[in-house]
Amino acid sequence: MKEQAEKAFAEMLEISTDVDKAVLFAGDQVVVSNFPESLQGTMVKKAHELAVAGAARAADMGSAPLTQLVAETGGGMVFLVQEPEAAGMGILATAKKDSRIGLVFYDMKTCIRDAQEIDDAGSAGVEIVEEAVFEDEIVEMTDDPGVEA
Repeated sequence: MKEQAEKAFAEMLEISTDVDKAVLFAGDQVVVSNFPESLQGTMVKKAHELAVAGAARAADMGSAPLTQLVAETGGGMVFLVQEPEAAGMGILATAKKDSRIGLVFYDMKTCIRDAQEIDDAGSAGVEIVEEAVFEDEIVEMTDDPGVEA
């Protein structure tokens, strides 16, 4: 996964010219970052702090769970994109002032999706392994009760 995540991260930085620094994380772990190593853990903590503040505001407004946030500062913009799951992937990025917000969010979400592609392919492989043979018939197992194999 690390190699795929690094590739997706590099592509995001290449495409999204507004983004200066970023950290891709899963839970509390840094997956890949172009922040100085000494700041990477701090940036993940800051991402979680922003997420908590944003989630509180979303709850106050009766809104859906927070998945993206942008803050404008005197020196530029801070973006956060995260999956709704507690240990899901997220990206915290700093960007120049007057960044194209929609494009930055799109590029960040694409990075997360592309970084996880290898996991999705691996999951599909696990599904194939979880086939069982009953009376010469192959029965595919699924955890989703609404999906018939």
